[in-house]
Amino acid sequence: MVQLSVTEFEVRRVNRRDIESFMEHWHYSQSINGLSCRYCFGLYRMDDEQFPTLIGAAIYGRPAMRGQGPKWNPDNPDSVLELRRLACIDDTPKNTESYFIGQTLKWLKKNTDIELILSLADPYYGHSGTI
Repeated sequence: MVQLSVTEFEVRRVNRRDIESFMEHWHYSQSINGLSCRYCFGLYRMDDEQFPTLIGAAIYGRPAMRGQGPKWNPDNPDSVLELRRLACIDDTPKNTESYFIGQTLKWLKKNTDIELILSLADPYYGHSGTI
């Protein structure tokens, strides 16, 4: 099998419903219920232009903990988002998650007035804050 490069993948802004079942399957929490979903993205492998394969998903929304917007940006608390969910299938090339996050951040910078993105790691699930 030929190893794909992450630059061959396509990042698209999508609707919540487009990635809901993917997140429920691939994210360790297996749920997006109750999440603030302001911006959703899909990462696609373009094996077939008509039927690309969803291999990753990301959700940005209001920070989960109350008061985080004003804490991090007192002058414009509504300009603070949190990366609420990120998941990719297991069989992706090295640095896929980093590439995916980078592309979504570029889109957000170009298309929104968002000034700050929070991303938290949960050590209870073995997360150390690195991708």
